[in-house]
Amino acid sequence: MFKRWAVIVSLVFTTLSPSAYGYQQGDLLSSKAMQELGLNPNELTIIDFFAQWCVSCREELPEVEILSRQLAGRGVSIVGVDVDEDVDVGLAFQRELGLTFRVVADPEQVLVADFQPTGMPALYYVYKGKVLKVRYGAINNIRKVIIEDIRSLDLAE
Repeated sequence: MFKRWAVIVSLVFTTLSPSAYGYQQGDLLSSKAMQELGLNPNELTIIDFFAQWCVSCREELPEVEILSRQLAGRGVSIVGVDVDEDVDVGLAFQRELGLTFRVVADPEQVLVADFQPTGMPALYYVYKGKVLKVRYGAINNIRKVIIEDIRSLDLAE
C-alpha cells in the first residue's frame, strides 16, 4: 500500500513540476540550465532556440545577429541553442549566417527536453534566473519586437 502511494505522490509531483511542461513565464531556470547556457544572472539574456531545418530561423537569425551586436555592452546578451542533431550541420549553418553571438550546441536535445519549446524558433527572456517572457514561432520584424520586449520588461531590483 505504501509503495502505491509513494508512486502516486511521485507522479503528481513530476506532473506538476515546471520541467514536466518546460519553462514558462515566471519560472526559475534550474542551476543546471543556467550553467549549461553559461548565463550571467545579472544580465538580461535572450535564449534563442533554432535549427538549420527551420525556415523561420533562417529568416530571423541574421536580424538577431545584428541586434546582438547593437546590444553588446548594454547588459543584454543573446545565447543561441542550436538543436541540430548533427553538430557539423549546425556549425555550417551558423557560419553561413555569420553568427557571432554565443551558441550552445544541443545535439542530444538535453536543453530542448528541459525547456520544451512548443515551436521554432523559440525565445526565452531570462533575468536573474527567471523567465520573464517567452515567444514561439516566426516573428515579423524580429529586431523591433525584441527591442520592444526589452523595453516592456520590468528589470527593477
